[in-house]
Amino acid sequence: MTVGGVIPAVVTPFASGGGVDLDALDAHVSWLHAHGIRCIAPLGTNGEGPSLSLPERALVIERLAAHPSGVALLPGTGATSLPETIELSRYALEHGAEGVLVAPPSFFPSERDGTVRYYAALLDALSAEARVYLYNVPAYTGVPIEVADVAALREAYGERVAGVKDSGGRVAHSVAMLEAVPGLTVLSGSDGTVAEAFRAGLHGVVSALANFVPELVEEIRAAVRRGGDGEAEQARLSRLREATKAVPQRAALKALVAQVTGLPRAAVRPPLAELEPAELDVLTQQFAGVVRRQTIGKET
Repeated sequence: MTVGGVIPAVVTPFASGGGVDLDALDAHVSWLHAHGIRCIAPLGTNGEGPSLSLPERALVIERLAAHPSGVALLPGTGATSLPETIELSRYALEHGAEGVLVAPPSFFPSERDGTVRYYAALLDALSAEARVYLYNVPAYTGVPIEVADVAALREAYGERVAGVKDSGGRVAHSVAMLEAVPGLTVLSGSDGTVAEAFRAGLHGVVSALANFVPELVEEIRAAVRRGGDGEAEQARLSRLREATKAVPQRAALKALVAQVTGLPRAAVRPPLAELEPAELDVLTQQFAGVVRRQTIGKET
């Protein structure tokens, strides 16, 4: 399949004992599929991928690869250790992942051409059929992926460098990648600029909020495809984004997944924090307000 459209950055449900709740993960993905989702991105920032051990990440990939929906996978496989990145990327691709989403390592600085050399070493270790998506998320890694980095890797490895998930927050940077590297798939990583990203011709959005409001994110894409600007729909999504960012964000995402799907509310893993009762109350009220406005908009 072609990677694009609305791709939820799937949260990882943890059981009360601290392990991954694979049954809850299965049920969440089934719910997403029933609501039109055909590709998911697990084990990224919102999936708390860096907080999982390598065996846990492999277990999530194995379970999702066997999901009865047949949903396509774009899992996060980056690690600070290059050998671990290679190992997990191979594992994901061997289990049928559409591609792997790899952030640069985030502890040591990227010296000289270190970012390019890191990805080159990964690509050299993978099969010729492997498809790697670079994950630009400098707010977390401290290592920006520049347009020149992408162009150099694409020139050296061709379509094996399949795309970029750009979570740098600037659509202009994503557009520069599109223009510099013909044929590259560029995905936005921000719920705050979905309408702008689709108007600019980006191929899709990897969305945290699509975990529980995939239809709202899809409405933005549909509005742009009809020739509109999508800003009315974007305004509702942005209000919801602001509500989740005003409290511990990953806990907020999981709380809203539980409210919408009826699944048990999943825990986050330290050092992330759970919501306080007052925070949950405010979040629930704000979410209800956004949903009401969405319903009214459809009726009118």
